Amino acid sequence: MYRCIECKTLYKERIDYCDCGNNIFEEVPDIVDNSEKSFNDSLSEKKQPILPVNNVSIVIFSLCCLFSLCFILFLGPAPKKREKIINKKPAVVKQIPNIESIWDDTPAYKVHTNASIDMDLYRAGLKNALLANFDMTAIEGAGSCDIQFVLDKHGNLKKKKLYQNTANKPLLNAVKKMLSGLKNYNPPPSSYDGTPLTLEVFGSGEDYQLRYKN
Repeated sequence: MYRCIECKTLYKERIDYCDCGNNIFEEVPDIVDNSEKSFNDSLSEKKQPILPVNNVSIVIFSLCCLFSLCFILFLGPAPKKREKIINKKPAVVKQIPNIESIWDDTPAYKVHTNASIDMDLYRAGLKNALLANFDMTAIEGAGSCDIQFVLDKHGNLKKKKLYQNTANKPLLNAVKKMLSGLKNYNPPPSSYDGTPLTLEVFGSGEDYQLRYKN
């Protein structure tokens, strides 16, 4: 082979002029041919066909993989669902006692009839009305006396009576004015049966009180 001394281009045969215009060449060993031969040899080795045995193995391996995948997807066992663990507390059964053993028939309090309550309130109001007409400023000393009267259905005081217990005239005069000053009061409750009401007037000086005697 020949190589141009200017551009180093290789030629298999000696020529008159190089492409660069140089006509001076130097002879070099045939190294390029050996390298090209080795390169061609390597290409030929790579282009060798795969043996039929290798193709069959690859096909069998692919079929096995495909069969395994189908078995897993369609024929394999269904995945188990994770069960929730619920902590159930044991039910507590309460024993209900027999109602007869705890029932108490004792009344919580004494029940008063409305009639008795209404009459007690009426008597208290009537006494306060009498005291409102009782002038104690003119009374001297101690003494006591009883008064009695009945009520009609309209609350009028009827059949008034004065019972002298002590000879204290200022007291008796004040009690008479008290009875004459209160001619009527509110109508009594329906429970009032017309029984005469008796009150005692007692005290000393300007400290006198009234209280029922029946």
